[in-house]
Amino acid sequence: TMGYVIRPARPDEWEQSRELRLAALQDPVAPVAFARTYAEESAMGDERWRKRAAGAGSQQFAAVRDGRWVGMTVVVEERPGYFSVNAVYLVPEERGTGLADRLLAAALEWGWQRTDRLHLWVHEKNPRAEAFYRRHGFARTGRTMRSPVDEAYIEYELALDRP
Repeated sequence: TMGYVIRPARPDEWEQSRELRLAALQDPVAPVAFARTYAEESAMGDERWRKRAAGAGSQQFAAVRDGRWVGMTVVVEERPGYFSVNAVYLVPEERGTGLADRLLAAALEWGWQRTDRLHLWVHEKNPRAEAFYRRHGFARTGRTMRSPVDEAYIEYELALDRP
């Protein structure tokens, strides 16, 4: 993973954020990886994207190589004290390089400055993602919800306590 910079995204990078997010939502794994669809998000106007990038109570992280965004994740305070790691994504050619570990580490470091417990949700049909999070210490809490994209499926809540 030489040549990568992992850093907090800036609000003025909303166009890069939009471009990678829309690519992610067209990825074959998207139906089990994200809570929204390409149809929903591609219809969002620039102002919505700007607002999302400025996200009060959240921080997006970008993995950048040669000026191009090749990965991202975001930590969101969904309600007071409840922080979740969302939308971890790498372009296909960067998978298996260790970059996802570094991206998650940056998100966790930011989160630990704000809370003692981080959460995330993983789709029942996404064992690869769940295995990745378990490797980092996340474990199922016992809470589930219907998948926001397809209610025939469930998602599991995972949590990690500050080391």
